[in-house]
Amino acid sequence: MFKIITDTGADLTQDQIVEYGLELLPLGVIIDNEEFLDGETIQPKDVYAAMRDGKTPKTFQIEAARLEHCFRQHLESEIPFLYLAFSGELSGTYQTAVMVGNALREEYPDGTFHILDTRAASVGQGLFVKTVAEYGQEHTYEETVSYASTLVGKIRHLFTVESLEYLMRGGRVSKASAFIGDLLTILPLLTVEDGKLVPIEKIRGHKKVLRRITEWMTESKPIVEDGDVFIGHGDDPEKADQFESMLREHVTPRHVTKTIVGSAIGAHTGPGLLVVAYFEA
Repeated sequence: MFKIITDTGADLTQDQIVEYGLELLPLGVIIDNEEFLDGETIQPKDVYAAMRDGKTPKTFQIEAARLEHCFRQHLESEIPFLYLAFSGELSGTYQTAVMVGNALREEYPDGTFHILDTRAASVGQGLFVKTVAEYGQEHTYEETVSYASTLVGKIRHLFTVESLEYLMRGGRVSKASAFIGDLLTILPLLTVEDGKLVPIEKIRGHKKVLRRITEWMTESKPIVEDGDVFIGHGDDPEKADQFESMLREHVTPRHVTKTIVGSAIGAHTGPGLLVVAYFEA
């Protein structure tokens, strides 16, 4: 028996967490100088509501003490564990987990655990975790750790936002760029490369962005149809439904998961966000 641990950056559904017996550690969000824990003391809908009210949430990584408490519990119980972390390029949580893990190895030299940077975010991380958890149900701990390592870098993420206003509030685009972009409805299409969130195209019009994402996925049709697709939304389930309908006109995935995006990404991108993840290799 072994345990798979991840964090709320993965944007998994509650059903998936229960089905695979996952343990989640909460990332943090700050609103009006008050600290909250994602999924515990605040829910994603509350974060989006605050943003619609003009607030600018900030996020913070999982504290070392919380990671240590979690890891130590499993080490004392002699339960091997695998921690699949939110991209180390987007949060310091992975680096902190490695630091905590190195310290605990001195205390528990015979302990069995592994900490892996998924280099994924939001539903991309969720897809990563779900895939590893499914594999782990039929394989040993060592095989599962090895398999998880092979998945790094194989997930395609595609993000788009409803408005540049929220990226502007967080300092990620200039006020002038946000004004012009919103005036002309010019929206970015972003992806994750080497764990970093990077823009790949600018597209005019909300429907055109969704069509462009569909085109990307159609280009990988055989792989997409043989696998899972995760669709995350920024408190806009209708947009997620709309995108799924558009996608199914061209591609029929084996399974589609739709879920709300939590604070780790949503606090920086705002309501109306759409993010899609699928294996590209």
